[in-house]
Amino acid sequence: MFNFADAQMDIKDSWFSFINDGTVTKDAIRPEILRSWQRCRNLIEPFAEGKSYLSQDELMLRKSRNLEMIKIAWPIMKELGTVVDKSMVLLSDAEGFLLEVVGNNELLPVGICCQESVIGTNCIGTVLIEGKSMEIKTFEHFRHCLHFYNSVGVPIKADSRIIGVLSLMNAFHDLSPEVIQLVKYAATTIGMGVEKKTEIDSILDCVQYGLFVVDGNGRIINLNYKSQELLGINRNEAIAKSIGDYIPNYQGLLKVLGDEQEDSYQFIIKNGSNTRNCSLRIKEPLKTSENKEESIILFTYDFESNQDVKGSKAASGNDWNFFSDLIGESDAWMQVKELGRKAAKVKSNILIIGESGTGKELLTQAIHQASDRNGPLVPINCGAIPKELLQSEFFGYEEGAFTGAKKGGAVGKFEMADGGTVFLDEIGEMPLDMQVSLLRFLQDRTVIRVGGNKGKKVDIRIIAATNRDLEEAVDKGLFREDLYYRLNVINIKLPPLRSRKEDIPLLVDRFIKELLGNDSGGIKNISQETMAILQRYNWPGNVRELRNVIEHGVVFAEGKTITPECLPQRFFQIKLADKPNDLRNQELQHINKVLEEHNGNISKAARALGITRSTLYRKIEQMKTLSNN
Repeated sequence: MFNFADAQMDIKDSWFSFINDGTVTKDAIRPEILRSWQRCRNLIEPFAEGKSYLSQDELMLRKSRNLEMIKIAWPIMKELGTVVDKSMVLLSDAEGFLLEVVGNNELLPVGICCQESVIGTNCIGTVLIEGKSMEIKTFEHFRHCLHFYNSVGVPIKADSRIIGVLSLMNAFHDLSPEVIQLVKYAATTIGMGVEKKTEIDSILDCVQYGLFVVDGNGRIINLNYKSQELLGINRNEAIAKSIGDYIPNYQGLLKVLGDEQEDSYQFIIKNGSNTRNCSLRIKEPLKTSENKEESIILFTYDFESNQDVKGSKAASGNDWNFFSDLIGESDAWMQVKELGRKAAKVKSNILIIGESGTGKELLTQAIHQASDRNGPLVPINCGAIPKELLQSEFFGYEEGAFTGAKKGGAVGKFEMADGGTVFLDEIGEMPLDMQVSLLRFLQDRTVIRVGGNKGKKVDIRIIAATNRDLEEAVDKGLFREDLYYRLNVINIKLPPLRSRKEDIPLLVDRFIKELLGNDSGGIKNISQETMAILQRYNWPGNVRELRNVIEHGVVFAEGKTITPECLPQRFFQIKLADKPNDLRNQELQHINKVLEEHNGNISKAARALGITRSTLYRKIEQMKTLSNN
């Protein structure tokens, strides 16, 4: 019969043995715990209590960047805290900094760094390194000060990436399987909530007019990209502020919003010393779960430059204006913009192929805006929707079509996009049976809701995107050949950032301006040495990774210049190539690191790298060859 006390004594003996001479009792320590101890041994003094904290400004910045996760997690954390008496519930960001704590937080207060390299084996830092849920008991913690605690940590994932960790610690009780399962369920719920919020923000950003969501007191709850442009701020800066900070006569606007009979109103938006004349377009009350009107969607547009959608496009006389957000002047990138400009003039289906982070969605937005289509751009991530929900998501459903169907049914994304464009992101992840339904729609352009029998003709243009090799998927029977040719009327291949490195300075300048907004006292430039490092790096995450690196640099810059010390640690863990011939070695080193982070899981590693499984297998063979040589 298993004896818990004996098992704990074995772990305790193994811990003392490892601290003294680096050895452990055979089979007494789980492999993932032993790996963590080995990482910690030369970095951390086990009996010390050294800690690292964020400054108040740094903490507020990290909280603002993770605001949605915190808002969704906080009530769940409070509920979890009542499940096990005298427990602590912890929420960290993706880098291991504590954002919120429920319970006694003297040991691990908000703002502390829980990275494994700082406090040893723990239910946040070690979980981030291992990339999976972990239970860590008493003497399995590397630091002596944590030996009284049993803990569990679960990664919070949104869009297949880790955005934080939810943990529960208790000094008085062993954690039961039911409690551990509850923490896992809570982390999944938080991740799904963040994904939903991200999807909503993406839809809002596709609206070509300005858009605010305000509560009954005129406080901004959300806004889209166009409004951010008009105001000269980013989303996080505006949320919770009064709309009166930007619209001088907002009381008159609120009065119109509350009047069901009144639909027109002109007003001015302030952006520093500049003003823009705007006009109310659409207002719509939103209902809370208590059936109270809590917020109102407000569409606005600058009527000096956009009298109406068609007029503004015609007046500009230059459809290149719509491609201004596609930053870059390299030959390869200019060819992409030229193809996009030509594609915008016709109604043919488009297939955009490019690695993750190369700008597929930005190009789609530019093509839609430059076209003559007056309907909305509706994005659908084919890889993020469960297989069972795809039909209803695409085509909608009738009342009573299935258990839980809303009264009155629901409009699908294709109906929603009538007159506009549907963006099918990650089309290569679409299941075969859904591919049949999509092919049928492309043939007759008719929507039939789930549970219904009446068809409705819709006028939409399809733009599909993928980072997969669809021709290879066709050969393997994973993607229908007839659907491939239906979608691949106009083919646009986006070059990876590593093949257009001359665009990096332009991108860096744009990202710094975006991140700082109107902060004239912020970062002004980036040192030549830092720029040289950025241009030598191979950028497996492409432009998205570059933006994240610049954001990291802005946060950690001490003065007005981003120096090499401000870059993430991985830039110094992988030796940067000084010679072009070393780029291949650098790429393979990075692939090996990603494989380790995903515990050798080929599918997850390939997804993180933005390449196909077959490409990853080929590169693994290259690594083996180099190793043998």
